[in-house]
Amino acid sequence: MTNYPKSDHFDGQRFLNLQDPVGNGLGAVFKMLLTSRRAPWPDYVPNSRLPDLHRSWGVDEIAVTFVNHATVLVQTRDFNFLTDPVWSDRVSPLRWIGPHRHRAPGVTLDELPRIDLVLISHNHYDHLDLDTVLELERRFHPRFVVPLVI
Repeated sequence: MTNYPKSDHFDGQRFLNLQDPVGNGLGAVFKMLLTSRRAPWPDYVPNSRLPDLHRSWGVDEIAVTFVNHATVLVQTRDFNFLTDPVWSDRVSPLRWIGPHRHRAPGVTLDELPRIDLVLISHNHYDHLDLDTVLELERRFHPRFVVPLVI
């Protein structure tokens, strides 16, 4: 293993959770869920305004729009790309179970400008939404950039 610098969150071998440590294993997960004090999550949060995504950008301009979750739209004069696109209602390995969105994507698929490239950081279902990837391919035929080992 490479020697990474140690910190209060990393002991040289593993990362440490310093916020209310409850132990390891499945029992620790249940303990955390039962004892954590969290503000209630809202049922739904409306979006506000939508930026002008079809504007012509200058040669030295860039626009970065946070869409939702891990999805970001980056636009330049000649090139548009998305990171980790997720437009599904659930970010889950199964379509019928898992957490629902509490906020719709800030940009709908219909509002997107031409997409030239899609950057996938890793293959977790909440960063690599198959339905969204297939729809982006159908609409734009972008180049997909993915890690060699995911």
